[in-house]
Amino acid sequence: MLDPYAAVKETIASLIYQSCSKLKFESDKEEIARSIEYPKEEFGDLASAIAFEIGKKLKKNPREIAEKIKGKLAEDKLIERIEVAGAGYLNFFLNAKEFAKLTLIEIFKNRKFGESNFGKGKKALVEFPAVNPNKPWHVGHMRNAILGDAVSRILEFSGYEVEREDYIDDLGLQMAQSLWGYFKLNKKIDKKVDHWLGQQYVEVAKRMDEEKVAQEVREIVKELEEGKSKTAKTGRELAERCVKAQYETAFKLNIFHDVLIWESDIVQTKMLDAALERMLASGAIVKETEGKNAGCIVAKLEKLNEFKDLESPDRILIRSDGTATYTGKDVSFHLWKFGLLPSKFKFKPFEKQPNGEKLHSTSSEGKKINFGKADLVINIIGVEQTHQQLAVKNVLKLMGYGKQASSMVHLAYEHAWLPDEKFSGRAGSWLGYTADEVINEATKHAYNEIKERFKDMGEEEKRKIAETVGVGAVRFDFVRTTPEKKIIFRWEEALNFEGDSAPYVQYSHARASRILEKAGKLKAERIDYSLLGSLDEKRLIKTLAKFPSIVKAGARDYRPHFVADYLLELATCFSKFYSSCPVLTAPEKERNARLVLVACTKRVLKNGLELLGIEAPERM
Repeated sequence: MLDPYAAVKETIASLIYQSCSKLKFESDKEEIARSIEYPKEEFGDLASAIAFEIGKKLKKNPREIAEKIKGKLAEDKLIERIEVAGAGYLNFFLNAKEFAKLTLIEIFKNRKFGESNFGKGKKALVEFPAVNPNKPWHVGHMRNAILGDAVSRILEFSGYEVEREDYIDDLGLQMAQSLWGYFKLNKKIDKKVDHWLGQQYVEVAKRMDEEKVAQEVREIVKELEEGKSKTAKTGRELAERCVKAQYETAFKLNIFHDVLIWESDIVQTKMLDAALERMLASGAIVKETEGKNAGCIVAKLEKLNEFKDLESPDRILIRSDGTATYTGKDVSFHLWKFGLLPSKFKFKPFEKQPNGEKLHSTSSEGKKINFGKADLVINIIGVEQTHQQLAVKNVLKLMGYGKQASSMVHLAYEHAWLPDEKFSGRAGSWLGYTADEVINEATKHAYNEIKERFKDMGEEEKRKIAETVGVGAVRFDFVRTTPEKKIIFRWEEALNFEGDSAPYVQYSHARASRILEKAGKLKAERIDYSLLGSLDEKRLIKTLAKFPSIVKAGARDYRPHFVADYLLELATCFSKFYSSCPVLTAPEKERNARLVLVACTKRVLKNGLELLGIEAPERM
């Protein structure tokens, strides 16, 4: 599929290379291509700084070099004129008609315009959101889930085979505390299971200072690890009920997964034993015989830059009593993710998802399915886990798996906070801020807006659009912020549908749909692209042409906010075009050309919104 700007950049790079060859200037196409960038609008459509690089080599004035290169450049129908500017920039002004034709024909004929083969032949495994199975998703979990889902969609659109994985820690202390509450306090679940468990967990956490309670919880932890008792069976059943409830929330947000990996199944398959053999065989992992770590299996990390300044740089993987640390478990799990350990997992269907796909789960029964064996592993995990993720990456490297270590990505994100405090499961600060409550409030707010604006619309349609707009607003608000930036959650901002928001972009799509609906059958043949020559038309076309490169950058850097920012820019360009260039009332030739431009804008808006997991309504 053609990327209009990439095609033009390639043309310009070839022209410059040919000119440099004639002048006997030493340069290559890759260096020239890297020098091409988007200048400010008044300086052209594309610019090259190659004269500065050549000038540096030859110790000559870059502007003189640029003038000579310009003088030997061959003509091309895509280039209207070339100017030398500043100290030696080559500024290229595109032929508006030819560029419009190149761009709009490509968009019009390709329903999935922006799709690429960037990751073709590679499998990416994206792990998110890994919420403990004893509480509902709150605002913080929602950020993780939305980020993971958007990254997965962008990678898939960019040619990767994507496996969406959710890790379920059903053996941890939190699960044991909830199970204690279930046995000792109340077994009557009278609301959505995840909400009920979460509220009870807050109550149990308050009692953990009581020695008797703490001792009984520790005993439950041990039973869960051993996995053979009735208590362990009840724990798994309760956790599965909670996860099913959590996925009711996920489905409302258009979030879907391929597989659930349960920690209890990792333990039961003895994955750690096989991993331990690999670790010791590599020679990079040692069993300490003396000192404070005597009897422990340890990764020696003190010589690595990231760990040399730490007081205790070495990482214990297996304690002296034979139990694994979090790092030890994580290393073994990543060996499985990359297909470096034989998989002993069995899988069975866990849930039929609204997108028509089955969600599978590890299980003691079932069949072998080819999950794992990834070329790229992306972990959507909070910034507080940075050193832990680095430790796992470096242990893989020490074991001789450098390629896999370099393909392990920690997509670190800052957490969502309340104005005065962090969300805490134990303290219960999430109460009143669950994902379900945010979705419900956003949908209700959208419904009230739609009810006022469209009194003649049917009730069913109002509610469907309200859900689309409400969920879209929530997803966009979370994904537009860069992962590294802390989100302070405020209701008035989350429910603000004005300005830079998904409803603004969705409305642009709906407006384009309405124009095309009123126009009737679109005649895309014999379009005179020279008629799309106004400033707002040219800006809109150039913005449309950028979409493939934006998607590629988002896939390369794992940054969905690139797409969100682009959509706002595109919606603004479309609004200006719509205000200054009549479409339906224009003379026939202008009308047809502008209708093609509207249809292409609609397509790109829809594709961009889908990459963020947001529906593009036909009417708003």
